[in-house]
Amino acid sequence: QLGIAFGGLRPSERAAMKGGALTLAIVAGVDARNTLSRTPPMGWMSWELFRCDIDCSKGEVGCISEWLYRNQTDALVDGGYTQAGYLGIHIDDCWMQKAPRNGAPLKADVNRFPSGMKSLGDYMHSKGAKFGLYTAESPTTCADYAASSDHEVEDAKTFASWGVDYMKVDGCGDTGYYKHGYQAMGAALEASGRPIEYSCSWPAYIGDNESTKPFAEFIMDGCNEWRNWEDIQCNWGSLSSIIDHWGDYGTVLAPFAGPGHWHDMDMLLVGANCITEDEEMTQMAIWAISASPLIMGNDLTKVFASSKAILLNSAAISVSQDPLGQMGIRLPAYTSKSAQQVWSRRLGNGDAAVALYNKLGAGVSAAQDSAACPSWHEVCGGRVEACGGGASDFLRGRLSSAAIANLSRAGALEACCMDANCEGFTFSVSGQKPAYEAATPERCGSNQPMRAVLAGGPADISVNFADVGMYGAVTVFDIWAQKALGTFYTSYTAKGVPLHGTSFLRFSAATESAIVV
Repeated sequence: QLGIAFGGLRPSERAAMKGGALTLAIVAGVDARNTLSRTPPMGWMSWELFRCDIDCSKGEVGCISEWLYRNQTDALVDGGYTQAGYLGIHIDDCWMQKAPRNGAPLKADVNRFPSGMKSLGDYMHSKGAKFGLYTAESPTTCADYAASSDHEVEDAKTFASWGVDYMKVDGCGDTGYYKHGYQAMGAALEASGRPIEYSCSWPAYIGDNESTKPFAEFIMDGCNEWRNWEDIQCNWGSLSSIIDHWGDYGTVLAPFAGPGHWHDMDMLLVGANCITEDEEMTQMAIWAISASPLIMGNDLTKVFASSKAILLNSAAISVSQDPLGQMGIRLPAYTSKSAQQVWSRRLGNGDAAVALYNKLGAGVSAAQDSAACPSWHEVCGGRVEACGGGASDFLRGRLSSAAIANLSRAGALEACCMDANCEGFTFSVSGQKPAYEAATPERCGSNQPMRAVLAGGPADISVNFADVGMYGAVTVFDIWAQKALGTFYTSYTAKGVPLHGTSFLRFSAATESAIVV
């Protein structure tokens, strides 16, 4: 059912589209099962910074408790985020009672949620926010709290009675149950009597190859969005590896993204104070181009003004929430080895959103980047992706195949720490989400050598208009500066894009009044 958006183009333009810009015209080929999530969801989630912290002795607003979520709801509203479209307050793992269910309904921890979940949801609704909650298609959650396998109908009714608007449903157990479990939860949510957006984590547990995943089945199970791959960690290595993964599989993923069903790249680190401002801008741009949900993973009470400006940038949000719902991709001329990259997304009014991404810096060629990344190795207890966030395969160059096969997870970290170019790696265990292991000074200690200084710096990045489906005179709008840069022909070059930064642009067909001869 794959369609190509050639309508309204002249024959010469159709011919050009069949060249470099063909993949930008891919449209979603599977309709959504329900009418929810017509644009990628926006909101805030607790997991990135607050994890499963249940120690409330140091302060109730810093642990997983009703006080934390009330406090963040207030900050979401008072900070202007709800007005910009960030409506969800998403509770993640560890809200439940720790004790086994033994056939009883799911209950919140009475000490940390004394008012109950309905009261908390009512508070969010009174502020104009949506109530997001978490469970898993397994006997227990990933943090070993009670979950929903074999209780889908009962739990869906409970969630609806509490006023839940959005359910994130994790895995955390036997992957053989997921085919039945996720379908059962989707049907139960639809029958609950309340419209509840359904976020499925099933795809994240069935491998790294996106071309083998049954996305049409996820959609028909009622999933409105799904986590595809590894959890994001609060560092550049993790973020850049996710960007690479989406770039590598963009043409596979794009046909299955659209109104009602989205690929979720995971939480925004913007405002979490763990990456640079340029890196924050890159994440916002690539997430918007990729039509990923924009769910913040920060502490809304501690967001710096510069990060807040990125999150509330109306032009960036407009790209994310474009009603056409066509997912953008990295252009085929580029790979994860490319020092600079061009990403683009077709918008509903015919414009193109374009991200010019400086991954490695000026003066760094693709040959200096890692070959054949990602490079997976079978090791003791799992698999190591030895290029995650780094400049080369840190294992292949220093260890034999036999030594790699006998390597433990701790041994892989030690090897990474000894390599001045290794920022971290991904470790994958069958049936679990891949996890990013960062080679930080705290973890490496005396094993960490002086890190190599990145050779690259700001770079000029050019894009040909024909490669993004634009022809004739084109008006270029700078999304970060929120101003028009002028009218151009054939191509545009962004000057001095910072290392790890992105020039984020919107291209429009120039009107006659804008064209100066």
